[in-house]
Amino acid sequence: MSSIDDKVLRAGLRTLAAPLFDALTAHCAPGQAPFPLGPNPRLASYYTQRTRTTMGFDDFLVPSCLDAEGFGARLAAHWRAHGHPELAAHAPQVAEAARAMHALYVAARPQAELSPYVYQMF
Repeated sequence: MSSIDDKVLRAGLRTLAAPLFDALTAHCAPGQAPFPLGPNPRLASYYTQRTRTTMGFDDFLVPSCLDAEGFGARLAAHWRAHGHPELAAHAPQVAEAARAMHALYVAARPQAELSPYVYQMF
């Protein structure tokens, strides 16, 4: 990808991402950071004693998101489970932005023809 294409892609990504970040951080009080910027001095340790010390077969299986809608649904469920319903309401916007950003990236990639003398593995 040329530097011109890269600049166009970055500008497109900023255009999609800026309003989304504004919406996601709108619930914060003025002057409050939307995420921790440093350690919490009230916590003695971030170490958590685990109930299990070995991993099982299911620990290696991770459900994937097949499309943007699946991503949005899983993100909303995650935010709700962690006590952030205000963020969960924005999950469809995040999913749509992810789909649009992926489309921008795919459109910016050069579509070169593969030589018939090259074995294509993927």
